[in-house]
Amino acid sequence: MLQMNDPNLEEKTSDTKIPIRLSFLKTNGVPGIISLWYLNINEKIYCATQKTAKIVSYLQKNPYCAFEISNEKPPYKGIRGEGRAKILEGVGENVLYQLIEKYLGKKESILSEFLKSKAKSEVAIEITPTKISYFDYSRRMRDI
Repeated sequence: MLQMNDPNLEEKTSDTKIPIRLSFLKTNGVPGIISLWYLNINEKIYCATQKTAKIVSYLQKNPYCAFEISNEKPPYKGIRGEGRAKILEGVGENVLYQLIEKYLGKKESILSEFLKSKAKSEVAIEITPTKISYFDYSRRMRDI
């Protein structure tokens, strides 16, 4: 089984600027999915969102989740896993700034300014993976 501290994890997810697709259960029992920017820190996955976002209440009620980080173009490869999410108040702003640097770089943009203007009301989603697997369809898709 792949571990979050695997030194090749970023390489296995192909593109460091792809989002994580995070699945969760809504309060009515129907599954949902959301794409978020993510960071790998100390064998955990961190995302940031507004504390009023629906995903926050869903994960507070049921912290079990699943995720996928994979490239968007063939041949498809990446990681899938399961985990337990925790909402962290007080660190959301810091996580957001790290995400902005990872995904947008240091150059100021309309998007980075917009995100920073709402940074005080961000919370972090900390995902502790319990299972991770790697997939690579390069061999079966080599002629694409």
